[in-house]
Amino acid sequence: MGRNRPVLGAPQAERDKVLGSLPVIAGFCRRLDIGGIVDRACPVRDVAIATHGQVIEALVANRLTSPQPLLHVEDWAREWAVAEVFGLDPGALNDDRLGRALDAVAPALAGVVGSVGVNAIAGFGIDTSRIHWDMTSISLFGDYDHLKEGSDLRKSLDRQVADQHEWVSRIRRIVLKKWASRTRVEHGMRRCE
Repeated sequence: MGRNRPVLGAPQAERDKVLGSLPVIAGFCRRLDIGGIVDRACPVRDVAIATHGQVIEALVANRLTSPQPLLHVEDWAREWAVAEVFGLDPGALNDDRLGRALDAVAPALAGVVGSVGVNAIAGFGIDTSRIHWDMTSISLFGDYDHLKEGSDLRKSLDRQVADQHEWVSRIRRIVLKKWASRTRVEHGMRRCE
């Protein structure tokens, strides 16, 4: 009887996966165009299984849901519904691939961050008439009053505090200069290039 029967493969085991906030994170990533911005700044070859933008979006989701060392992000993606929500095979999130994506994004990071920020401002209607940008990057704590004034340890600590303060000030000036040089005002809104 010429009836065609479907060829059945090995039965697929059903597996429960954690969904959590992945759909919300994926929605925000799309709305901010994180993947598109990264892909325009850091294109990959046509043979790549995943773009840098896809990998970075999955890494953002990992950091927001269940931060793992890069070595374990692939396992996290298998346990969570990353394939279903982001359309990305968990095997594409091994630590080597994550490292390559991060290495590719590093030189373009200022532009990527600026563009995502502009998309957030425009997409969510954020009022930019007043912005506070806190550049504090190092805080020093401790009670050193018990150390004798003029002692070698006290001099060493005072010198370290002064050096760190100078370093923070220098970095702050460099960052502000770079930010200002890459920023222009368009229609009353700052746009980073």
